[in-house]
Formats: sequence, C-alpha cells, structure tokens
Amino acid sequence: MPIHHRRTSTLTALACILFAGAPAVAAADIPEPLNGIVYSGSKRVVTRVTLNGIAFDSVTVFSDLPYLLWPITPAPATSQPGPIATDPQSVGTWLALAAGELGYAGFTPRFTERFAWKDHEVFAYELVHAGTPLHDARILVHRDESGLLGIVNQIDGRVAAIDPVNSAVAEAERAYYLVPAPAGDYRAMAVRADQRRYSDRSTLDIIAPDGRVLESEVSPDPVMIQRDDTPVFTEYNVSGSFPDQISVAEDGMVWYSEPNNNQLVEFDPLLEQFTSHNTTGASGPDGMIVGSSNKVWTGMYYSGGLGVVDGSTGTFTNYPSPYSPSAMAIPVETSNGSIWVTDHANNRISEFDPVNEVFLQTIIMPTPNCWVVQGHEDTTRGEVYFTEYNANRLGRLSLANSTVTDIITPGGGPAFCVYSNDKVYYSRWSESGIGVLDIPSGVITEYQFPVNNEPGGPLWIRPSGDVVVGTRNQGYVMVFHVDTEAFSALPIPTSFAGLKDGMTVGADDIIWFTETGVRKIAKLEFCLNSCPADFNGDGEVNTLDVLAFLNAWSAGDPEADINEDGTVNTLDVLAFLNLWGAGC
Repeated sequence: MPIHHRRTSTLTALACILFAGAPAVAAADIPEPLNGIVYSGSKRVVTRVTLNGIAFDSVTVFSDLPYLLWPITPAPATSQPGPIATDPQSVGTWLALAAGELGYAGFTPRFTERFAWKDHEVFAYELVHAGTPLHDARILVHRDESGLLGIVNQIDGRVAAIDPVNSAVAEAERAYYLVPAPAGDYRAMAVRADQRRYSDRSTLDIIAPDGRVLESEVSPDPVMIQRDDTPVFTEYNVSGSFPDQISVAEDGMVWYSEPNNNQLVEFDPLLEQFTSHNTTGASGPDGMIVGSSNKVWTGMYYSGGLGVVDGSTGTFTNYPSPYSPSAMAIPVETSNGSIWVTDHANNRISEFDPVNEVFLQTIIMPTPNCWVVQGHEDTTRGEVYFTEYNANRLGRLSLANSTVTDIITPGGGPAFCVYSNDKVYYSRWSESGIGVLDIPSGVITEYQFPVNNEPGGPLWIRPSGDVVVGTRNQGYVMVFHVDTEAFSALPIPTSFAGLKDGMTVGADDIIWFTETGVRKIAKLEFCLNSCPADFNGDGEVNTLDVLAFLNAWSAGDPEADINEDGTVNTLDVLAFLNLWGAGC
C-alpha cells in the first residue's frame, strides 16, 4: 500500500600524524554512515594509508589526495586518532598536524559549524591562511558516540604555493582561490570575495587580481510554489533492496533499476502493481532510461554491455560491450535514434545503433579518469553534455563529428545534468546547490540551495521548464524556478531516505524518485489548493484553521512550512496569518 503525506578523548591523541601511502587493496566497503559521500563510492579503488600507526582505507576523487578516509576496524582503543575528541578545537588541532599529507600545507583548519549527517554529527572546518579563507574548501569530520567515523578532505588538489595576502583588499573581502599550477598541483591565488545583498538574494563573486570573475554564486531567498498548488508526496514500499535510477514511459508506466537484484522493475501507478524483469546473473543493471518504442535501456555495470527490455513484450536482450574491461552505466537516447552509454570506471562513452543492433563507436574521454556520469542532449545544436564528476568538468559531445570538448566548472563534483532552453543545469554532488551553464555566453553560475548541508543528487526538467533536484542528507526535492531563479524546498516525508541517483518527471508533471536507503519509490505531484488559508480543509476560513496550523507548527510538521524554505519557524506563522487574513 502507498503511504501518503501532505506536505572522550584527551589531547594525548594529538600526536604528529604521518600518512604513508600503500598500494590499492581489496578492502571492506565504505562504512554505511559514509555511503553516498563519494559518487559511486562502492565502485572505487580503495587505497590503504596509515595515520600514526593506525590503518585507514581511503578513496581519491578530484586529485591524488585522499578524499574520503575511514579507520580500519577494529582499531586498538588506546591508539584512537585525535578526531574522536569531543571538542571541535582539539579536532582542529589534529587536522592542522595533518595538513601536509592532506594537501593544504600553509592553511589552518578553523571550525565553522556542526551539523547532522544521517544518524551522526559532523564537525566542519574551513581552511585559512593569515586569517583569509580558501574558497570552497572544507574538512568534514564525521563522528558519533563511538568516536571517529571518517574524514572528508574537500579540496580540489594539493596546495603548492600561496600568494601573499592582498593588503589592498578589505580584510572582510579577502579570500584565496585555487588555480592550477605546474605538475598538477594548485596555487592559492589571493582574490577578492565580493558579497552583495539584493532584495531577494545575495551574490558572491570571486574576482581575480586582474578583474576577471572566476566564480559567481547566487543564494536566492526561498519562495513558495509558484502556483496555487499543494505538494503531495506518495511513497511506495518496494520488495527489492536497492531501487536506483527511475524513468517514466510514454504509457505512464514507471520503471526503475534494481542492480543488486539484477532486475528492472515496472510499476503501474494506477493498479499499484510491480512487475520484475530479470536481466542476466551478476549483471548489475545500473543507469536506466525508457526510450522510444517503449524500450527500457540499462548499462550492465558488472557484466559489461548494454541491456534492453522491450516494455511491450517483456523480452530482455543483452548486447556485449565492444571493449574489455567494461562497466557500462547510464544510457541516453539522442534525437538521431542512437543510444549513448557512459562507462565511469573506464572513462568512455559508446554509441549503439538499436536498429541494426550494433555498437558504432567508443570514445575515450579527453580528461583521464574523469568519471563520466550521465548525459543529456541539446537537440537544437546536436550536442550531448556529459557530467565529469572527478574532473569538475562538463564534456560536450558533437554528434556531427564525434568529438568531446571539456568545459571547466567551478567545482563541487558535477553529477547529473539536463539541457533546457540554451542552458545546461547540473547538480553538485559535494555542494548544496546546482550549476547552470549558459551556452551562448559560456558563463557558469552556481545557485545555492536555501537549506545548508544538503548536497545535490539527481535532477530533471518539468514541462514548465523548471528544474527539480533531489538532495542527499535529510532529503529535499528542490524546485528551481527558472523565471525567478529561486528555489522552493520541499522536505521528503521520510527523512534520510537515501535519495541517490533516481529522479524523473513524467509528461503529466508528476515527479518520481527513488529512496534507495529505505527501499521505496516516491512521487511528488502538485494538487490544486484554491485556498491555502483553509488549513484544516473544511471549506471555511476561521479560527479553527489558525488552531490547526499552530498545532502543526508546534509539532514541526513539514506541512506548517508555509513559505517553503525548508524550515518551520516564526516566518511561517507570519506567512500563514497573511494568508488567513486575506481569506479565500
């Protein structure tokens, strides 16, 4: 049945920490509390390092530096590392001792906040030199009552040089910004951080000494849904263990992949019935789309190749990859009828002709180890844009000449993208927001979510042109209104649902997404609500609606988030009273 919703350690451990690199090993999977921090983390090569005699496993992402580290268990209780200290300052002292090996020599961690990630807490630190912060660099220490869970080293690469502080810039506007240096390292450039407040947003421009704008971040104020609509979530429990990507067919059937069970599953929203379609053993159907003629395409990540289920007959066919090793992942259908499929691990994209049932070509991405994730076509120009997570790039494939041109993004780990009206929208896996590439001008602007510490996940386009994106901590559906460039933040009813890779929008404007961590799929639709002041829905606006709202508000019910900013607070009381005073 569906579920409907309306809306102690001492400083003894702070000894000198030395990292000793080791060859890649076949180590345990990333611990569950840290799952999702690295895109496709379970598919990464794990490298063992040593911190002062304690073994850690780690994976790299944006450079050769350890990005995510977690202690090997069991670790001797007498030799636990410094981050188990309960006070942030002691943990920061320990992080400072590890600066050289973590790549930020010359910078000092400075505590900024603590926040919740899943069922544990995180200490967050910015990096500063001479009191000046390094833009978009953070060190996150994940911990619980048992001690250290892991460390996230959010820095693009090793700092090899640091510019002198620019005394000509006001102290409050000083910042450092990483730019590439020889030998693959980075230089910390002294820049100006121009923060401005407007009537409905704030904008941060990172400006180079020569006046160039290196990066532009917009933080729009949250807005309510732009129509007289009420968001309604419906969640469905699934029998499988790992609902992943999701897509809607022309006939309204909803399909999603189950890589752990080697299945593609068809869901009938009217009958609320599930039908499983087996692929091949140990194939791991990963990314998935429903293409034309009701064909459901999927990358066979573990067995290699491209799979397809004929949605009309239920017949499954596997097309072996033309190269080996192969780990095909996420397909996209282009307007010329081809199916292009990414291969994260092997740095390739391949074109398949479904009419003649042959692979036409395979292209090696120009940036090594870029971890090409997913693509979407700009049909007006005959180009497909792909996200390159490891490389912080977008790859632009010309269908006419089969060449890929890389476009550097400001960072954050581009994960999923969609094209619409001369723009490419992409989610940032490591940051709370989206990036937008304006194709004619080549300018990229980043828009920050109205809720912090909610990194981006899958996204798609609504028929109106608005963009919807799922977040991966507590879990929100963010609606980005392209006309006003502002977000509505809609909390998912099941908190920390593990939304990961799956989100799509049907022709009927119903948003579907997977809640991988809790074994559910869900839909979000917008139902007509002609009178939001009638809070209890009895057809009248009176004091009973005020009492009903205040009860919901006191309980922290998401339905009381009247202004849709993702937080229930006094601003919602004011917003409701304004609506109530206006009546219907």
